[in-house]
Amino acid sequence: MRRVSVILAAFSVLSLAGVAQPTEPPVPQLEVEVISVVRELQAAMFYAALAVYAPTPADQRLYCQQVVNLIEGEGGEHFVAEGLRRTPGMLNRLAAIHRAVPPDLPPMKRRAVVLVLNNVRTFLELALEESLASLRKEDVEAGAVHMRKAFAFLFAAWGVEVETPYLGGMWLLLKHLGYQRPMPPGRGHP
Repeated sequence: MRRVSVILAAFSVLSLAGVAQPTEPPVPQLEVEVISVVRELQAAMFYAALAVYAPTPADQRLYCQQVVNLIEGEGGEHFVAEGLRRTPGMLNRLAAIHRAVPPDLPPMKRRAVVLVLNNVRTFLELALEESLASLRKEDVEAGAVHMRKAFAFLFAAWGVEVETPYLGGMWLLLKHLGYQRPMPPGRGHP
């Protein structure tokens, strides 16, 4: 009887130990914020492109507003709740990323990360200005001019992986912080 009790106790301990251990390591909050900005930036570029080709002023305003919402977030001055999407906004996320940059990064890497964050913030602010200008237009063509500029600023914030002179965007930030670029669900990294 005692032997059965010892075996049951051992199984209990082993089963609890298996439950207590996570199957995957937790994702650091900094990485979550960086990846969220990348995904929201991609969505904003999509909406900006739709706004450029919108057939009506109402459609264009809808797409422009989505860009504004993604940049400013729920607490933003120009945020208009449309649909189920809620976000703190890319500008707020960038501020959170700036505060969460690991203090133990080497000084040159830290400086590079801060410079890239400032570049991305500036490009997003310029995209926001152009999106707001487009929202004030009644003519689709006039609004499209502003949304082309907004798209260009969003693309600059997106960044590219090149060795030529370049100010840096989210891809460079991912590289400096050592994160893999996110892939759409169901697709692995090449």
